[in-house]
Amino acid sequence: MLGIVTMGIADDNKPQTDEIKLVEVTGRYSPNAIYTVSWSDGRISRYPFVWLVDNCRCSACYEPNCYQRLSLMKDLDPEVRPVTEEITDGGKFLKVTWPNGHVSEYPSSWLQHHVFDQRCYDPVADIQIRPWGSELANQIPRFHYDDVVQNDDVLFHWLYALHEVGLAVLTDAPTKKGCMDALGERVAFLRQTNYGTTFNVHTRKNVSSLAYTSAELGLHVDLPFYKFCPGVQMLHCIRQTKTAGGENQFSDAYHAALVLRRNHPEAYQILKTVKINFRNCGNDYLDNYHYMHSTPLIEEDSEGNFLRCNYNDQVRASYLNVPVEQVQNVYRAIKLLHQTLNEHNVCIKLKDGQIVSFNNSRVLHGRAGYVAETGSEMVRHLEGGYMDWDEIHSRMRVLREKRVGDLRA
Repeated sequence: MLGIVTMGIADDNKPQTDEIKLVEVTGRYSPNAIYTVSWSDGRISRYPFVWLVDNCRCSACYEPNCYQRLSLMKDLDPEVRPVTEEITDGGKFLKVTWPNGHVSEYPSSWLQHHVFDQRCYDPVADIQIRPWGSELANQIPRFHYDDVVQNDDVLFHWLYALHEVGLAVLTDAPTKKGCMDALGERVAFLRQTNYGTTFNVHTRKNVSSLAYTSAELGLHVDLPFYKFCPGVQMLHCIRQTKTAGGENQFSDAYHAALVLRRNHPEAYQILKTVKINFRNCGNDYLDNYHYMHSTPLIEEDSEGNFLRCNYNDQVRASYLNVPVEQVQNVYRAIKLLHQTLNEHNVCIKLKDGQIVSFNNSRVLHGRAGYVAETGSEMVRHLEGGYMDWDEIHSRMRVLREKRVGDLRA
């Protein structure tokens, strides 16, 4: 099963420091203002003077209850040099005296955790995402709802799968409203939007979203008219239509971006550079709103890696701020994105009590049309909710700290 890992899968970043002691410290008079530290296991580490004084852990410089620095930049001298240094307590501490008489003590375990070796200090940020296509259909990570709510290991695995794969299904949830709130509280809290903290997807009159009709919905991310879109979406199937239709499609935009960048570089260049306008107007939980945002359909980070996809035809605005001669090429690129996403999707018809969860900045979702309710009968009902990645990553770090002892200081 993709995405299922042990809690400590990324523990290579966690130094084993319990038995390693300081042996020697040199460099007080070095021209580059850096200490060279020798360890009992033979390793060598280097620590700049200014960094050490900036990160003094005494009670006057640091508040351990909130893990925040008390010392101020206005008092910091970038040219500072130590007066003395001493290894104490059998190699467990480095004691440094500064020109103003201030004394700093650094535990050896803390120094080893903060070596300057360009390691990634965030175990969550180091998780690699896996591109996928239609082959994922029989490999979608699945978790029992009660296990996610009650078991920290399973909670971590679910959140890890959302990060790595971007798509996961929870099974055997109660077929009533409230599961979104429970999952939000399990992680941190739900993201509130113009549709509320939670939202109920079923047909209705005077709709504020096409999701509240029985129409077919093309593959899309939710709420691209927000500058900061929700990070994860969850949809809880309380009641599924028993007739044809109502299936959900999912497609990995990361996989699609790799295909387009390789096979259609000119179109890919348009998708990552031309800003597309999105707009949403109406009345819902928030009365009389009008959202607008402009962004490329594919975004990359500063190193050229895939960051997010912002594709949603339903709320793509009619105005297009490009030279008129370029409009057709823009549409050609959008069409290629649409085709690539649909050629590599997976389809799920959720059962009552199932919850599908997915990365809203990477995994696009769509819906097959279905026959709407007749009379007063509601034939299909999903409850939805959003969470943001900051809260998800925070919970994952806390869970790792409890399990493998990651340091915060």
